[in-house]
Amino acid sequence: MPKLVCTTCHCELRPETNGIIVIETASFGPYKVWNADVWKCPGCGIEIVAGFGEVPIRADHYSPDFPDWLEKVKATARRVEYDNETPRCNREAHANCPLRNKQP
Repeated sequence: MPKLVCTTCHCELRPETNGIIVIETASFGPYKVWNADVWKCPGCGIEIVAGFGEVPIRADHYSPDFPDWLEKVKATARRVEYDNETPRCNREAHANCPLRNKQP
């Protein structure tokens, strides 16, 4: 298990949610889907995604059934996060972020 330390609060992050879905995207859209875990700082509440599986759940974005499969996974997942090729910020708490709502 990794040891993750918050650089603001100087304390260890703790597991928050296990088994989330992470959708890795590229310029053309989603192309890999992973299982991972969310870790959270008990002080400031910052969250990170870590603990990825060794291989993606699916990496065959070119398959005809991939879009439908992905929608079903998103609809039933406990939580979904994205790993974007380019940085984007869509968090309400980051209203002044220069990346907010930036599209690739």
